[in-house]
Amino acid sequence: MNIELFIARRKALGLSQKALADGICTQATLSKFENNGKAPAIRIVAQLCQRLNLQLEDVFPTERVADAAVLKVLEQVEFDLITTEYQDAEVQLEKVADMPRHDRETKLQYCYLKGYVAALNHHPISDVIFNFDQIITDLDESHITIYTQLAYCGIGIAYQQNKDNDKAQYYFEKVRHALPNLPLETTASVWRVINLAYYTGAFYANIGDTPRSLQLLDYGIEICARFHVTYYAARIKFLQAQLTEDPAKIHEYLNDAAALARMNNNRQLLKNISSYSNSH
Repeated sequence: MNIELFIARRKALGLSQKALADGICTQATLSKFENNGKAPAIRIVAQLCQRLNLQLEDVFPTERVADAAVLKVLEQVEFDLITTEYQDAEVQLEKVADMPRHDRETKLQYCYLKGYVAALNHHPISDVIFNFDQIITDLDESHITIYTQLAYCGIGIAYQQNKDNDKAQYYFEKVRHALPNLPLETTASVWRVINLAYYTGAFYANIGDTPRSLQLLDYGIEICARFHVTYYAARIKFLQAQLTEDPAKIHEYLNDAAALARMNNNRQLLKNISSYSNSH
């Protein structure tokens, strides 16, 4: 990466790291990029380059640039998962199934999303594990990225749906212990950590371990509040409503969930909230 050009342009424009990062990423993320060459998501680099009037190709690896079309679709798929539009996520993935994926990060993101879509659309568990196994045994063999934790969580979801809670808990336990130490450096990493907190919390709710579930969901809400994320907050609030016995709290959580879902135009969640409210 031509980081020297990036830094020189920032300084020539009289921008501090804080000013350049404002509204795009944290200053810490930008600092790691400039000082250690640790590149954030391509979307973030593209926004930073645009602010510096640079082309992405000027500073970023050609492999990642070549994946731009795929990455745009993958971003939509990830958003579909947040808003529970699982069928649309599958349609979107089909668009890029035969497109080449050059960069390792793109391959990791594709396998993670492919596995989640398979799990949440109730595909055979062998299909789910095949996608996540590519992460665990190949692309992130040393298990140092968040994609390994996403793979564990996805496998847990698949086993949970297959009513095999013992195997599911084996994987969700790995996620639960890793959660407090996962970095929150980019918008994507924030979404993914909240994702892990939500699905892991949902699993413990499913097996009747309410205290552990609420602890995980509270952590998810804490991150949502810290980074002003509303999409997962609606789903977490709805799940919290289902776990409490206090009528006042139930009413509060449902109102919060509905308000956030309306703000995000999450139609499926609004239907679920309405159905639950009418039955209680």
